[in-house]
Amino acid sequence: MNKQTIITILLALVAVAGQGKIKCHVEGTLDTDAWGDEIIICEAGTDLRVVDDSRFHVKAKDGRFTYDIETDFPRLYVVFFLKQYETGRLFLGKFIAENCNVNVTMYKDKRIHIVSNGEEGRKHAMKDSIEDVRFWNPVEEIDNKLENPDRRAEFYKADFISTISKARSLNVDSLPEAYVDSVRQVVNHYMRNESEQFTAQGFQLKQQRDSITAGIRPFRIAYAKEHPMLWTLYDVLDAIQALKDADNYANFDKSQFEPYLTLYHDKLINYYPGHPIHDQIATAETAYRLQPGKPYIDYTVRNTDGQFVPISTLTKGKVALIDLWASWCGPCRSHSIAMIPVYEKYKDKGFTVIAIARERNRQAMENAAKKDGYPWPSLLELNDENGVWRKNGAGNAGGAMYLIDRDGTILSTSTDAEELEPIIKKALNID
Repeated sequence: MNKQTIITILLALVAVAGQGKIKCHVEGTLDTDAWGDEIIICEAGTDLRVVDDSRFHVKAKDGRFTYDIETDFPRLYVVFFLKQYETGRLFLGKFIAENCNVNVTMYKDKRIHIVSNGEEGRKHAMKDSIEDVRFWNPVEEIDNKLENPDRRAEFYKADFISTISKARSLNVDSLPEAYVDSVRQVVNHYMRNESEQFTAQGFQLKQQRDSITAGIRPFRIAYAKEHPMLWTLYDVLDAIQALKDADNYANFDKSQFEPYLTLYHDKLINYYPGHPIHDQIATAETAYRLQPGKPYIDYTVRNTDGQFVPISTLTKGKVALIDLWASWCGPCRSHSIAMIPVYEKYKDKGFTVIAIARERNRQAMENAAKKDGYPWPSLLELNDENGVWRKNGAGNAGGAMYLIDRDGTILSTSTDAEELEPIIKKALNID
């Protein structure tokens, strides 16, 4: 064995030995029993619909719980009530798991309070204390006024109050569907047109609140320039995902998130070198650029034989629709079903569908595919093993679609079959 080989082996052993040295001890208190006694603690970005583990589930006893984390790098973790997650009424707590102790207090209907004695935790707490004084305390004061039931008529228009009251009292099981839908449409109208909710006095308060909250992200950017911290790298990752999702929302203000990219490349790209968050940010930036006219990416998928292969080997020479879907995602399945007649019409003319299901087990995919009648085979992304959703910028969404040309150029990111069909025809040179 030569000297270089020995050095390489020693370095590898040092790297392995160095992993798992970070130990974080969590102690928690439940200030309520309204949400049961089961707590979830897992790394940020984990989607329980796809990746679940008994280690994430923590049972409180007599209103208290403890949890120990051992990790290779300091990482962002989240904590929340399982029952809140299941009902969609989630208050999420976050902390950096580092060599430290973390104290968590969980409430019925307000933010989880977390105190960490770690270095990164203290940095973030300092920023939070300034942010609370400048922004959240004044916002809370306004919210308390707007939410005071005794002053509702002072701040909200009578029609809005009546509509919301009616919507909350609906028994959807006993009323005609058309009536329920009509009420929901009115509620949605008010949600999209906030000015119609408020009286003049209420709208003035709402504008004051908006003016205060508009300063939060600029403050965070400015603070992070002067006080680098690991937490901000996760904020950068979240900002890229928000920008990727922007096309799904009307009047989305990208200017609130774009400065994070500049901040990262100017100030933070070399902060905490070697941390895996940098690879995650690089992957997210690549996914952010997946737009029509740009080349599609290559990544590993598990083919129908269970072998790992580059996706490019499955799309080569074809006009291909990459259909990212999941058995638990109703909208995804509706979009996929709508593509069936389009596929049947063009499958013998050079068009194909590469469907990839994001699942916790194979049976769920097979059952859904059989029920929906997909005429194409579906590949399996099991427990996010290949990071396919992350590489496509789909985050924790159920799915997405990418239509790509024979040369790998993205033609569309629409999920609408009616929009996709003429683009497919043009790519196939069909009049």
